[in-house]
Amino acid sequence: MLPSKNQQCLFILSLICFILLGVGLFGNDHINKGVNSAIASLDDVNRNVKLAISQCDNLNSTQYSAVQHVEELVKLVERKAKETPDINQTAYKEVDAALTAVSDKVDEIKTQLVKIGEILVDVKFLEKAEVYGDRIEFERWILGATLLSIMFAVLFAGIIAFCRQSRKGAIVFSGLGLAIFILAWIIFSVVFPLSIAHADFCVSGNKFLSSKLNKEIIESLHFYKTCEYHPAHDNVPPNIPLAKLSTHLTSTQEAETHLENLLNNFFNQSVEIQNVTRLIDADVSQAFKNIGALESTLSCYAIREDVVSMHEGFCTAGILGAIILSLSLLLMGIVLFVLLVVVSKSWDLFIRLPSDYVEVGEDDPFYPRAQDSAIPADIYGTHVFNPRTRFTNSMDRTEPSTGTTTASGLPNGQHPSTPLLDTAWQRNNASAPTASVPGSISANHNPNSVLRTSAYATEDPYRYRGFQEQFDV
Repeated sequence: MLPSKNQQCLFILSLICFILLGVGLFGNDHINKGVNSAIASLDDVNRNVKLAISQCDNLNSTQYSAVQHVEELVKLVERKAKETPDINQTAYKEVDAALTAVSDKVDEIKTQLVKIGEILVDVKFLEKAEVYGDRIEFERWILGATLLSIMFAVLFAGIIAFCRQSRKGAIVFSGLGLAIFILAWIIFSVVFPLSIAHADFCVSGNKFLSSKLNKEIIESLHFYKTCEYHPAHDNVPPNIPLAKLSTHLTSTQEAETHLENLLNNFFNQSVEIQNVTRLIDADVSQAFKNIGALESTLSCYAIREDVVSMHEGFCTAGILGAIILSLSLLLMGIVLFVLLVVVSKSWDLFIRLPSDYVEVGEDDPFYPRAQDSAIPADIYGTHVFNPRTRFTNSMDRTEPSTGTTTASGLPNGQHPSTPLLDTAWQRNNASAPTASVPGSISANHNPNSVLRTSAYATEDPYRYRGFQEQFDV
């Protein structure tokens, strides 16, 4: 039997390994949840950026339409000026200056839109990070959970072997335990450096991000982490020139209004000129709507939660899970080493469980081993049903019978017999009782016999020494 001290030690060590495995699985799952949360937030950020790019495209279309209408107005004014021979040159120069101001304002809007587009377009790295990050994290989580589950199964089989006190189970567990011991240290040697790299990236990852993203995007992400909610034009990252764009658009609207008044006075409210100015005014109004939508898409209240969740999921929950997993693997490797040492020293302390078959001992008082080969021929109590003494084989047998058979050769079909287990009956003894025939009772009949005896005529059945027993069956 295994000593209780070793048994308690094995049980406690196995229990500690189970607890550490559970902690490792928790850490692995904690990393998975944190990274998945970061990926989901990154997906929302990418969606907002794509929406902003689409709104920039709408602004570009509106600006292009405004440019076309301004050029059309310039041609129309030149044609009208040529058609009027006595035109006021001073007023015409003022109209021409107003047209130039509107055209310049529209061109400035285009310049700011190009800058915004250049900033927003450079987010392909974020899109790739979302796709590949999701795939890599899923494979990492599956691999980690599978390896830890294998270790859990081996430990479970080992603790069953300890409870059954099986020597074979202890030896098998020593081999498999060595395998999971090596596996635990291999996983730790991979997880620990990756955890340190993970922490370094979260602390000082700007250098790496600078090689993949433009400076404005990185500054915008930092802005969203610390910004406060308030609905205003300055609620967007300052490096994205939305405020300048809005200012240029406002000045363009003012210049367009001033030009429209001059043209109405100079050309006496010409219908053709009014139609073109209405188109320019509609373009400016549409541009204001597009800028408002773009500001709403890139505002702090639209992206801040996603950026904060992305940072906390990847850098807070992810690092915490990596630390938990690394510590659990380290401690489990140490405890597994101690467990394997204890198990290897306990091989010869296990005994085989007793089987149902028990051999006869040498000192058995009821059936000593010396009697195994001295089994009588008529062990079944009769020669009739004993095939070893029937017919030919019975010719050579001279051992005494149990007295349950009947001799032959008596006249008139009489069958002398001797009582079974009669205490007074002794073979080859002159004082043995004589056989009897029906109709008479022996004088030496033992009244204490529990068996029934029959009365036969007095005759000595022992005169036939070594008689042959033959039966008809």
